[in-house]
Amino acid sequence: MAERIGERLGNYRLIRLLVSGRFADVYLAEQIYLNTLAAIKVLNTHLTPDTMGNFLSEARQLSQLDHPHIIRVLDFGLAQEGLIW
Repeated sequence: MAERIGERLGNYRLIRLLVSGRFADVYLAEQIYLNTLAAIKVLNTHLTPDTMGNFLSEARQLSQLDHPHIIRVLDFGLAQEGLIW
């Protein structure tokens, strides 16, 4: 996947690429209204109408996890015809 530095995904602006992998890229991003930093994982896949329901269900379940050894899911979004971030 092409680097997306400077791109805006929802309320986040991608600052720099932290790591690139086979299934996802992780960027340091800034929440544009709060000026806070976050790690944004951009999956290298596109959702189809058949897989959208499963993704939403899993995202909701993951957002409820609260454990010191698990990174919290604070937000997610869909962009550009199914791109997941």
